Amino acid sequence: MAGHYKALAAQKHSHFPDEPPFSGFMAPCRFEGEVQNLAVRGTIPEGINGTFYRVMPDPALPPYIENDAWFNGDGNVSAFQISENGVHFKQRYVRTEKFTREREAQRALLGRYRNKYTDAVEFKIRTTANTNVFYFNGKLMAIKEDAPPYTLNPKTLETVGLEDFDGQLPSVTFTAHPKTDPKTGELVCFGYEAKGDGTPDVCYFTFDSNGKLLQEVWLVCPVVAMIHDFAVTENWVSIPYRMLFLDALNILYHDSH
Repeated sequence: MAGHYKALAAQKHSHFPDEPPFSGFMAPCRFEGEVQNLAVRGTIPEGINGTFYRVMPDPALPPYIENDAWFNGDGNVSAFQISENGVHFKQRYVRTEKFTREREAQRALLGRYRNKYTDAVEFKIRTTANTNVFYFNGKLMAIKEDAPPYTLNPKTLETVGLEDFDGQLPSVTFTAHPKTDPKTGELVCFGYEAKGDGTPDVCYFTFDSNGKLLQEVWLVCPVVAMIHDFAVTENWVSIPYRMLFLDALNILYHDSH
């Protein structure tokens, strides 16, 4: 169970906190649905025929921890289908384990951002799938870097399920920002804390354009650190890490002496 926070399991907030992350222009959207033939200002250029996707953290329910970070919100994916015939809009929440269990309970159950010990219940997959949306090999993936992606139907935005690349995914985590090789179509990826929470392991891996695992390389980071993004060139891959806590201690030390 969820440590010392389980005593609060019966708590249910009926409104969002009166805090900047949940008010004003940051107020949760909480909309699912579609709108046909959006009003267009100007002219849609000839030749455009495709879909623009986006994802946002959008808390569907008031948070379990009142001063929770906005970035802990549920992944809500939008699709703007654009052509010379007009623009049509769809928006749906990703049906993560968190979202479905909280909708059933009609209250928030997930605790603080990236801290499973503050949850009201135990989750198998804790992700909110709210950081990036990425199209690869005919699949639309909603991603947050603490878990595998969730696959969505690109046309309906209905959630298909967790994506494990036909059982080939070597890491328990998956970067929110994979890259596509423009020459080969390969998907270049990595995961940090790749063997579970608090592990220093980093896994670098690639898939060919059809989703077959090509390469798997395991590294050990000098510290357990957040590695949000990485850079890929023609010949090199750079995976930077930041020792944020150690940097902060160093600053405090020098300020006090």
